[in-house]
Parts: sequence; C-alpha cells; structure tokens
Amino acid sequence: MKVSFSGIFWGLLCIGIGLFLLTGSWGSFSEYKRIENYNGRAVGHITNKYSKLGSDGGGNYYVDYWFMSAVGSKVSTSSVIAKQQWDILKVEDTLEIRFDQSNPRRSIPMYGGSPSLVYSFFMLVLAAVFILFGGSRLFYSFQKR
Repeated sequence: MKVSFSGIFWGLLCIGIGLFLLTGSWGSFSEYKRIENYNGRAVGHITNKYSKLGSDGGGNYYVDYWFMSAVGSKVSTSSVIAKQQWDILKVEDTLEIRFDQSNPRRSIPMYGGSPSLVYSFFMLVLAAVFILFGGSRLFYSFQKR
C-alpha cells in the first residue's frame, strides 16, 4: 500500500475549507431566520450615511436613522445596507424599517440590509463540493496501487 502525502494534504485542506464554508452558511441562515421574526414595521428617517472602505476597494455602507417604535419611543440606530441602495439614499430621506418588537434597537432597513437565503444555499452547496472533493481525495490517497 502506497500513501500519497500530497493527496492527504490537499484532501484535508479541502475538507477544512468546506467546513469553514459550512459554518458560514449556517451563520448566514441563522441570521436570516432571526431577522425573519422582526415583525415590527416603521418609517425610518436617515440622519447620516457613511462608508468604511477596505484596502481592496470594497467595504461596508452604513446609514444612521431614527424611527418611532410601536410603543411610541424614538429609536436612533445604524445599519449596513447594500451599496446600490446607499448610492440612491440621501440624508433626510425615509426608508422602511423592520424591527424586533421586544427590542426595537435590533432593526434593519426593509430592503438591502438583510442576509439572503440564496447566499446561504450557495455557501452550503460550495461547502458540500469542497467536502466531497476533499473526502474523495483523502480516500484515494490510501488506495492500493
């Protein structure tokens, strides 16, 4: 029996990448399910918008806004939104807000700020491909030649 050490290395590396992607998929899905339970709706008023850019040119785009919760208290907070929406919105514009009625500080813009179920599924499929490829690579590294 001949053992292929490069096959073991690449198999374990692919399995590790697959497990990393799998945890990312689970985290994204959990966030999606949590936000799905935000059943409060309000009109938010934008007070500021800014971005934090990375060295690679990408980054996060934020809006600061306030809204009136269901109990009538004013809530001021900030949220990440998609760049396309950030480009369109201006200070003093309004946008629809989803918030958790038990804790109104947990809120997001209705469109452009929540994780996508499609993203979670894509990450799951990609993780499965890496794990299957790594597992087959590992399996064939221990085969008789």
